[in-house]
Amino acid sequence: MEKTKNHNNLLKKIYETIFLIIAILNFFLVCFDFLYLYKLPYYHGTLRDFLLHYYPENLKKFFDPVALWDPIKGIEPHRFTEEYIKHYLELKKLYYDLVGSQGMERNEIENQIQDKSNKLVELFIDMIDKKSYESYFYLANKDGVLEKIKNKLRKHLPNPENSAKDSIRKFFSKENLTPERWQSEFMFFDKEILPLLKENYFRWIDENGELKDYFYKIDRWFVIFFIFDFLGRWYLNRKQYKKWYLFPIHHFYEVFNLYPPHYSATFRLLRIIPLYVRLKKNYWLPDEGILPEIIHNNAKVIADEISFLVLINIIEQTIQQLETEGRINLEPQTFQALEVILSKQMEIFSKKVMPDLEPMISEMVQYSINRAAEPYLLSPIGPLVRLFLYNIHATVREGLEASLSGPEGLERLNKILQKSIQSILKELSNPDTQEITKKDMIEFLKVLKIDLQNNFEVQT
Repeated sequence: MEKTKNHNNLLKKIYETIFLIIAILNFFLVCFDFLYLYKLPYYHGTLRDFLLHYYPENLKKFFDPVALWDPIKGIEPHRFTEEYIKHYLELKKLYYDLVGSQGMERNEIENQIQDKSNKLVELFIDMIDKKSYESYFYLANKDGVLEKIKNKLRKHLPNPENSAKDSIRKFFSKENLTPERWQSEFMFFDKEILPLLKENYFRWIDENGELKDYFYKIDRWFVIFFIFDFLGRWYLNRKQYKKWYLFPIHHFYEVFNLYPPHYSATFRLLRIIPLYVRLKKNYWLPDEGILPEIIHNNAKVIADEISFLVLINIIEQTIQQLETEGRINLEPQTFQALEVILSKQMEIFSKKVMPDLEPMISEMVQYSINRAAEPYLLSPIGPLVRLFLYNIHATVREGLEASLSGPEGLERLNKILQKSIQSILKELSNPDTQEITKKDMIEFLKVLKIDLQNNFEVQT
C-alpha cells in the first residue's frame, strides 16, 4: 500500500513539473506577444522595434525573432517602404558599379543614378505629404517614426528653411554624393534611416473588423491542454467536495487559462494568477510568495487602522444608543446566559475561594463579638466574660472550618450565592437600577474611547 502511494506521489510530481513547464512557456509566449507591438515605457517603441535595432546580426542566421513573429501577428512589409528601400539599395549598387566603369557604360550608370535619385526624392516627398489616415505610417501607428526620420535628415543636412524635403533633395544630389562622400553618406543612411523605415509595416483587416492576428492558433493548443488538466483534476478530486460543482467554484481563477480570446492579449496576461497559485502549491516559490514584505507591512497597518476605526465607531454608536433610549433592553435569553455565567462563577467561588477566606471571616466575627462585649470586659465580671469569649471564638472558628470544608456547608453557601444572583438579576430589570447602570456604562465607554484614541495616536 505504501509503495503504491509513493508511486502515485512520484507520478503526480512528474505531471505537475510537466504542467508548470508548459504553463511557464505559455505565459512567456503570452508576454512576448503582448509586448511585441506594445509601446514600452521610456523606450518610445515596441519590442519589435527594439529587436529590429539591437538584435545581433550574427544571430539572425540561427534565429530571427522578428522574421518568426511578424507572420504570427499578421505583419507584412509595407509596400511603400519596401519599394523605397529597394530603390535605395539599387542606387547604392549603381554607385559601386560606377567605380572602375568607363565610357558609355559610365554615362549609362550616371543616367541611372540620376533617375534613381530623383525617384527616391519624389517618393520621400510623397511620404511626407501623406497626412492622417492616408499616411503610409498611419496603420502601424508609426507617424512618430516619420518625424524621427525628418529630424535626422534636418540635423544631418541643415538648410535655412529647416525643411526635410530640402534635406532629402540635398542628400541625393550630385553635389553631396561625390566620390569622396557617397560611402560615408550611404553609411549614415544605412545606420540612421533604414532601421526606422523598417519599423513600418502593414496589417490586413480581418472579416471581423480587427487587425489580423494568428497568435490564437498557437495559444489554442495550450488552452486545450489546460482544459484537459482542469477536467482531469476535477474528476480525480470529485470525492473531496460534497457537491460536484464545488471544484470549479474553488478553482474559479483558472478561467483565465480556459478562455481562448483571439484578440484580448491583456486578458491572457491574467494567467499569471493560476500560474502563481500552482507554483505555490508545488513549492516552486518561497513560503512568503512573491509579494514584497512592504506590502504585507502596509496591509497590516491599514488593517489595524481600519479595525481601530471600526471599534471607535461601535463604541460611539453604543454611547448614542444608550443616551437616546430610555432603558437597556435585555432579552430573556440574555438574562439566562448571564445567570449561567454568574452561577458557575459563584460555584467556583464557594468551592475554591471561600476556604481561603475562612481565616479572615473568622477574624471578622471575633472582632464583631469583641466590640459587642467590650463594655462587659471592663466590668467586675470581665475575666469571666473574657473566658467565655475565648470559648465562643473557638466554637465559631471550628464551625466555619467544618461548614466550609464539608459538602453540606458548601451546599448551603452555594444556595446563598445563587439566591444573591437571582436578586441581582431581578434588581437589574428595575428601571431605576437600569438608569444608574446606563449612566455608568456611558461614562465607562467615553473614557475607553478617549483612552483608545490616545494610545492609537502614540503608536502611529
